Formats: sequence, C-alpha cells, structure tokens
Amino acid sequence: MKLKAICVGIILFIIFVFSSHAQQDDFPLLKGPYLGQKPPGMKPELFSPGIVSTNDHIEMGCIWTPDGREFYFGRSETSEIGSNWAIWGMREKDGIWSEPQIVAFSGVYRDIAPFITPDGKYMIFYRMSSQKNETRQGSWIVKRTGDAWGEPRFFVDAYCLTTKDFRTFYFTTERSEETSKDIGLMTLDHGIFSEPMKLEGGLNSKEWEAHGSISHDGSFMLFDRVKSTFVSFRKYDGTWSRGYDLGGKFHIPSVSPDGKYIFFESNHDIYWVDSKIIEELKPEDLK
Repeated sequence: MKLKAICVGIILFIIFVFSSHAQQDDFPLLKGPYLGQKPPGMKPELFSPGIVSTNDHIEMGCIWTPDGREFYFGRSETSEIGSNWAIWGMREKDGIWSEPQIVAFSGVYRDIAPFITPDGKYMIFYRMSSQKNETRQGSWIVKRTGDAWGEPRFFVDAYCLTTKDFRTFYFTTERSEETSKDIGLMTLDHGIFSEPMKLEGGLNSKEWEAHGSISHDGSFMLFDRVKSTFVSFRKYDGTWSRGYDLGGKFHIPSVSPDGKYIFFESNHDIYWVDSKIIEELKPEDLK
C-alpha cells in the first residue's frame, strides 16, 4: 500500500509539472518594446490582439510606466460594459513580458482609467462600487514602493485625472443643467486641491468633452468629444487651441512614454497609431 501511495504521488507530481509547463507554453513569448508588437503607421491598428485586446472582455484606458517596462489597462470581467472592472498589468523582466494579470490592489471594486504620473511614483485611477462591495467613488491614488504598488487611498472627487507635473491636474467635469461635460483643471498645493477652474481657450465646446490626456511636455492634450478623439495645442499665452479631430471613433486616449504612439479604445479593444498624426494637425503658428 505504501509503495502504491508513493507511485500515485509521483504520477500526480508529474501531471502537475507537465500541466504547469503546458499553461506557461500557452502564453506566447513576448520580447522587446511595446510587448514586441510591430509598430503601427498612420492608420490605427489593434494592439496586441488576443493578449491585451480580447473577445471575451472589454479593454479601455491604458498607460505605460515612464521606462516603458510596465503596461496597465482597464478590463471588464465579462464582455458586458456593466460587469465588474479591474486594472490589469504586464511587466517586462529579463527581457520577457509577463502574462496579463489583475494588479494586487484591484478586482474588488470597479476600477478604471489608470494614469501614471510622469515620474512613475504614483498611479491614479477611478474607483466605483461594484455589485458586491461599496466604496467611496472618485479618483484614488497608489504610491510606488520599489517594484510594487502600495495600498490605494482616496485622492479627489474628480474623474479621469491627467498631469505632467503633479501640480496642475486636468479632469472631466460633471454634466449639469447649466453646463455640459468639459475638461476642467485644478491645482494641488500642499495636499489641497483648488476649486475647479475653467480651461481657457477653445478646447471646450458646446459639445461634451472628456478623458483628457496631456502630453509629457505639456504641449498638447488629447481628449474625447462625442464620437471621436481630438487634440488641442497649448498656445504661447498658456491658453488652449480649438480641438482638431483625429478622424476616427477612438476614445480614452493616452500617449506612450517616448511620445511616439497614441493609444485609444475602439470597439471595446485597444488600438495604437503613430503620433505623427498629431504633428500634421498642428497649426502653422505653433510649429
């Protein structure tokens, strides 16, 4: 009986080892910048099909760490927009990208729209109650400690924050009977946010604007307007130009850390495109 038990144990161990290797082998070997994907041209292309952009989920809102070695994105639990949401991440280690997985601090509530500050020290995201768990709705922040993220804390009652200096924050304002949804700004001084302020210039319109994403040098801002993504350029006087249409049904934009690519959501997946499309839209007096 003892010999039989030992044999059974050995067989189970072999099965476990082979199944573990089989699971690992199912995930493709991803090496190189941007998960080893072939860079897009001037026409938007699906980003990392079957790995990041999938048929069984909705993916939208993504961001890279400044060194380009970590990638985070929002993903729904099912293919339904009303299902639970979490922030997923991938990391490059020893030149190889890990399989996507839910980050340690997410998955309990509805977490969307991750944004990483240009210095890489903080991630800001929007958190809502899930069907099973109640929480305070708003933007939450988590600090980087070494190679890991700490515990989130409530940051501010505003949606879709973006900043280049951790002082001036742009966000999506709430729609009311008197106002439409727009891009507004607040300043942060010694941990206290100012009252929301109107964004000066022509960026906002009578239509709604949302999901702003400022470039790393602060020279332009991407944002959504109704059914497309637009870009507005910062003028020499500090105001913002009118919006220029990027020409497609793309939403929740972000800029890659090297400034070479623009990432969007379209048809419940993540796409990317060469950022040269921005330069082509830039008015002559700002070039």
